[in-house]
Amino acid sequence: MLGKKTPARMVMIAALLLLGTACASNLPTAGALSTNQTPSPSISAGGDGGNYGGRYGGSPSPAAGANTIQAGAGGFRFSPSTLSVTTGTTIRVENVGTIRHNFTITGKGINHLIDPGTSQPVPINLPVGTYTFFCRFHVSFGMKGSLTVTG
Repeated sequence: MLGKKTPARMVMIAALLLLGTACASNLPTAGALSTNQTPSPSISAGGDGGNYGGRYGGSPSPAAGANTIQAGAGGFRFSPSTLSVTTGTTIRVENVGTIRHNFTITGKGINHLIDPGTSQPVPINLPVGTYTFFCRFHVSFGMKGSLTVTG
């Protein structure tokens, strides 16, 4: 038996239901949790990944500088998710989230771990072209972006 439905018990049940609903609304969809996704060299902008990994789970922080990419800005995403630089430029990848992220461009020798609250300089000595960058830990949440390198 569940016991009597007293007013206090009804309030507690309602509060638990509301809490469960609020927590569930921030979960990524089942498709976002797929581990079978592999980063592709196509051009693609990142998504917000359900608001996980951000500094306080809120909106992305404003960009820190012209050649700065923030990892974990407002969730499992990069901000900006598209960037254009000239070859030979060094960009700064800053982790504004609360968990470790990574900045990778497959096959180009770019693979940097970035702990929360730190940043890494990333020299971009790539041929002219467009490259997909991603966080290898969170790419299945849509944490990827596009880097265009000009001459």
